[in-house]
Parts: sequence; C-alpha cells; structure tokens
Amino acid sequence: MLGEEQWKWLTEELNNSEADFNILISSVQYLSNKHGFEGWGNFPHEVDKLKKLLVKTKAKGAMILSGDRHISEFSVDTVKDLNYPLVDFTSSGLTHTYTGFSGEENPYRVGEVVFVKSFGLLNFDFDTKTVNFKMIGDNGKVLGELKQTY
Repeated sequence: MLGEEQWKWLTEELNNSEADFNILISSVQYLSNKHGFEGWGNFPHEVDKLKKLLVKTKAKGAMILSGDRHISEFSVDTVKDLNYPLVDFTSSGLTHTYTGFSGEENPYRVGEVVFVKSFGLLNFDFDTKTVNFKMIGDNGKVLGELKQTY
C-alpha cells in the first residue's frame, strides 16, 4: 500500500509528533478486510506493519479516516501494546451511495452501515482527549456516532 519512501516519511512524522491526536488519511478502508474491494485488507502484511509502527512510535491518538466505499461505517480493532482502540472511520457517500447495499461481513464493525448520502464529522475535546465521530445525513441528522477516548 505504501512505498519505501512513504513508510520512511510516516515513521519520521509519527516519531516526531507531539500531537495529542494523529489522523491518518487513507483513500481505502484499513480495517475492513472481507468485502473484496480495494483496501488494506488485501495486503495483510501492510496492515500489520502499520499497527506495529503505531506501537513502536508510541503515536498518540492515532485514527484512520477512509473512504471509497460509497457507504459509511465505524471499524475498531484492539492492537496489542497500543493503549487505545484503533478506529477506522469510513465516510463516503457525499454525492452518491451504494444503494444496492444488502450487507457484508466486517469483523471490526461497530454499529450499523450507513448507505445514504452522508458526510463525516469529528469533534475533538482536547481536555478529555476524546473524539466524537459522527455520520451526518440530510438536515444535519446524526446517522451514526462513535465516541472514543485516547
């Protein structure tokens, strides 16, 4: 998924980060690995490499924002030696969605899949080190929500 130079850059950035939250953006899903479409799950060694990098660099508050599925969902994994759950927030469907969605396996899914037009919103509370992830639909309606403390 990443080339040698990209891994080197990411390692340096995470090693030098003093941020309370480290937001990683991926054009494709990171945790979901059963749907058969493009995603990190097609390269399990790359998934493991990123998890190990987060642990090794002691990256604070790392989360992944992903898309390209025409659905929205929260995926969460417990990573050995990482002191918080790893969240992959897939938000996709601002202009069109996978209207034929009838379900698919995702062992990391938390909550329900949203397959109507929506967008993602993150609210950060820097005092409590908490992020409130939201899927927002028409008229500001909250279609899904996940709160994570880091």
